[in-house]
Amino acid sequence: MEKLNAIEAILEKAHAEKRTALLETEVYEILVLSGLPAPKYFFYPMKSLDASAAALDAVSRLEGSKVVVKVVSSKTLHKTESGGVKIPVREKDAVEEAFKNMTEKFPEAEGLMACEFAEHSPFALGEELMIGARADDAFGPLLTLGVGGTNAEGLTASLRPGVSPAIMPVELAHNAADWQAFLEKSWIWKYTSGKVRGSKRLAKDGEIVNWLEAFAYIMRYFRDGGASKFAIVEFEVNPVAVSKGRLVALDGVLRFRLAEKKERVRPSRKGVSGLLSPSVVAVVGVSEKKMNMARIILNNVIKAGFERRKLFVIKEGVAEIDGVKCFADPKDLPETVDMYVVAVPSTEVPEVLSRAGASGKINGVVLISGGMGEKAGSEDMGASVVRAIAQAKEKNPDFVLSGGNSLGIVLPRSKVNTLFIPEYKMAYPLGENPNIANTAFVSQSGAFVISSLSKMSWLKPAYSVTVGNQQDVTVADYVEKLSEEEELKVILVYLEGFKYADGLLLAKVIEKARGKGKRIIVYKAGRTATGQKAVMGHTASIAGDYLAAKTILEAAGALAADNFDDFNDLAAMACYFSKFEIKTGNTFFLSNAGFESAGMADSVSGLLTAELKDARLIDDMQKVLKEFRLDGIVDVKNPLDITPMASDAAIGRITDLALACAEFGAVLLSMVPLTPAMNTLPKRGSDYPDDLERSFLKHTAEHMKHEGKPLLFCVAAGSLYDPYCEYALDLGIPIFRSADRAAQIYKKYLEYALGR
Repeated sequence: MEKLNAIEAILEKAHAEKRTALLETEVYEILVLSGLPAPKYFFYPMKSLDASAAALDAVSRLEGSKVVVKVVSSKTLHKTESGGVKIPVREKDAVEEAFKNMTEKFPEAEGLMACEFAEHSPFALGEELMIGARADDAFGPLLTLGVGGTNAEGLTASLRPGVSPAIMPVELAHNAADWQAFLEKSWIWKYTSGKVRGSKRLAKDGEIVNWLEAFAYIMRYFRDGGASKFAIVEFEVNPVAVSKGRLVALDGVLRFRLAEKKERVRPSRKGVSGLLSPSVVAVVGVSEKKMNMARIILNNVIKAGFERRKLFVIKEGVAEIDGVKCFADPKDLPETVDMYVVAVPSTEVPEVLSRAGASGKINGVVLISGGMGEKAGSEDMGASVVRAIAQAKEKNPDFVLSGGNSLGIVLPRSKVNTLFIPEYKMAYPLGENPNIANTAFVSQSGAFVISSLSKMSWLKPAYSVTVGNQQDVTVADYVEKLSEEEELKVILVYLEGFKYADGLLLAKVIEKARGKGKRIIVYKAGRTATGQKAVMGHTASIAGDYLAAKTILEAAGALAADNFDDFNDLAAMACYFSKFEIKTGNTFFLSNAGFESAGMADSVSGLLTAELKDARLIDDMQKVLKEFRLDGIVDVKNPLDITPMASDAAIGRITDLALACAEFGAVLLSMVPLTPAMNTLPKRGSDYPDDLERSFLKHTAEHMKHEGKPLLFCVAAGSLYDPYCEYALDLGIPIFRSADRAAQIYKKYLEYALGR
């Protein structure tokens, strides 16, 4: 505590001087207080600086062949770029010249400093690091470890996104194992620790862990809602030089402000549970004269099979609508409502919510209405909604609100469908697919959900939840509750932004769910500045730092998709394959076209391999080729191009052998269906040759399930062959339309499934 008090005093002094950034000398003081190495230095105030005397003093008191002369200024944080750093030889005249140049260039600076030069090689990878920390509303304080030095930004920009820097929330660092896992994911630390071929260890892991723990300790204390009156916004040492086996700070920046008392009041677990499994539903905004949005919702709930005696409408002056009893006010309802669907004009929302809260009979609201905070000029309306929610919670702690701007919730088990999409516009979203894992789909965007369900007809989630603006219940709240359900194996998540501390909550939930063997597929919007603006316009949520969010959620155990197509394909693999235990990345690739075989071969790398060593398997496959007179044109290999002459029987036999062989963890089977040798179109008459019932697919689907191995089936053709794809899907075989893409996406899923 004594050290923290000393750091607080440094910040207090700077604050009294109306500064929001510390001087480098003050940063060094904090490092020394934290037990971290800082260079030996001497400070010379600008007001009394004598260049000749200062140079003589520095040369006589410092050691080494060089001296580092720096400007000390609260207005110049990036000293190297502005010419505020000189490294002359340790001779009086050279140092004096540096002092004079600095004095002329920075007359308004607080002073100059002379530091010892830490011997190292700044151009060797791993000898200059950047250690930083910054405040983040979504995840709490974040630690970063990356490439340091003057070329840090250029080198980092040239790397694949996510490689550097390594990022971790302070709150997820609990023990030595957590730090070690963090270091193992740090690209630059591999060079410092000698884990890259041709490199040698420059520093021990314990050295960097001391730094990380010290930064974490400081950031935990100086944060919003913490014990101090100050919050550190940014704390960075760049570079940290590796000199003689130790890490030494060569520059430091610390920005701070007064701390704020931020928090997010978590919604009632009972209220959230009611929204996910409602026994009583009521709808507000239904017109008795026309099919408006609320009436479409009412009819969708009725068609879903929900009990009419547990379904109500809030409507004054009407006895019933569509066979559903109406009540003038929620206080008149005969029982407590778990799901209160509000679809009224935005101007009426505050009053509707106030009445719902005052009734004490509403636990969960699904707010369909939008235009309250996400649109410029609607901020007052949004604030009114927030006040109404708070007042409702005072009367009923179990009051929760999902939305606004929500498209609704679909719950097949509860027989609830509150989407306001008419039945003729999309296939009815209820039902089950016994071929896929028990799945939940949680999305801030309702349009993303219905678009995905429309494109992926096989996807029948047990829960489809559109969250909208997260004005109370958030994506993280829903995922937390759903992850507790043992039968649920896959959670699909679309995110646009986080509320305060929600990113950290979601990371913890994902980590726990992943430990239970669940698959979590995430798409995080807002990758660019333009994307973040689009997100803000849609959800009125903080977009946050995309790279930090993606890195942290992946480290917690999510599989993050880079685009919508990847999300759809990864969702298919998770839903169809999560019940299979994938033991190896070695995969058998089979096609009837040379270009596809070549494309699949080009995709083989990393954990995805295409080895074929089993002599007995090779012999058995060779016998099949001979039996079907294909041995004269093709040899057994992996990938195997079985040619367009191969029949369903030949393809099925080869696939059977690959599925049964322990050498392979999966089979990627890609067929160009235009060949006359295969049955790839529905039967259309006695003189029509094709019949899907005679294809190899039915037997292969059964064999796939028996062996418990993923089978990826690609159909490289146009819409004429959509029935072929639907036939395979009905049998439980996931469909892809490009062999090389399927291989690439499977490689990503494979790395996730194997925990690499």
